[in-house]
Amino acid sequence: MKTMKAQAVANRNRKWHSASGRSIVETLIVVTIAAILTSVALPQMMSARRLMRSATLPREVATQLRFVRQQAMSQRQAFTFQYDDSTKQITVFDHNNVGNSTTSCNMSGAAVLAASGYPNTTCTTTLLTIPLAGSGGLPASEVSYGIPSGISSSALSDTTTLTSLSSNKVYVTFQSDGTVVDTNGNPTNRTLFFYNNQVAAQTAAAISVLGASGRIKVWRYDTSASKYAE
Repeated sequence: MKTMKAQAVANRNRKWHSASGRSIVETLIVVTIAAILTSVALPQMMSARRLMRSATLPREVATQLRFVRQQAMSQRQAFTFQYDDSTKQITVFDHNNVGNSTTSCNMSGAAVLAASGYPNTTCTTTLLTIPLAGSGGLPASEVSYGIPSGISSSALSDTTTLTSLSSNKVYVTFQSDGTVVDTNGNPTNRTLFFYNNQVAAQTAAAISVLGASGRIKVWRYDTSASKYAE
C-alpha cells in the first residue's frame, strides 16, 4: 500500500512523460537538435537549388538559339533571337523576308538588319517569347548579363568575346544558311555571358555563336583553371 506522499510523487513523475514514454525534457532536446540541423542544412539546400537553376539558364539560351537557327534554315529566311536584359526574356522574330505577298517585305537577310524598326520591322512577326527568370525559377534580380568582376574578359578559346548590350538587348539574326552576318554580309560572332550575382564565379557561363558557320556552344567558368571551358 503506497502512502499518500508516494502516490503524489508517482503522479508528478507521470506528468513529465509523454504517451510514448519520453519525458518533456527529452522531447525538447530532440526538437532543439532538429531545429539546429534544419538551420544548418537550409542554407546549403538553398545554395544547391540556386546552382541547379543557374546551370539550366545557359542551356535554355543555347536551346533557343539552335531553334532559331533551325527555323531560319528550314524556312529559308531570316530569324532573329533577341535577349532583353531588362525583362530577362528571349523573343524570337520571324522576318518573313522571302516569298512574302507584300513585295516590299522581300529582301535579303542582310538587308533585314538595316530595315527600319529592326528587329521588329513592319513585315516581322513575333514567333514566341520565353522568360528566363521568375515563375518558380531564378529570381530576375539574380540574373546578370556580362562577366563577373575578378574574371578575365579575354576571348574564349573559339576567339569570341562578349557581345555588349544595345539598349539592354542582344540580337542574333540567323540567315537562311544558318550563318550570322553584319549589314555588309560579313560573318560576325555573337557571345552572350550570364551569371547568378549571388554565386558569380560558380555560375558564370557563356554561349557563343560563330558567324561563319552558325555553330553554337556553351561554356562554363572553371574556377580551378580560371577560365571558361567547354
